[in-house]
Amino acid sequence: GAIPALLFRRGDTNTDAKIDMSDAISTLGFLFLGKPETLACDKSADTNDSGSLDLSDAVALLNHLFLGAPAPPPPFPDCGTDGTPDALSCESPGACV
Repeated sequence: GAIPALLFRRGDTNTDAKIDMSDAISTLGFLFLGKPETLACDKSADTNDSGSLDLSDAVALLNHLFLGAPAPPPPFPDCGTDGTPDALSCESPGACV
């Protein structure tokens, strides 16, 4: 049979079902401190849907949360599938199961 599309929530880096400052902190910790060493769902951390993880993902989330910048692309704020093909993985969808 066909492999089901993986559900995730864009911006929810720590996969706790909430989009908040802790997600940006998790992204920055992963990128610059190696803590956490891995992410449960790289796609969730790709806040700006660029297909890669970098500083701009944390900045995009913080801008949305605190400066009224546009919301991240779908799937946001609810769980859904990624409409943009990329090489990012998602081993665990967290609260989206």
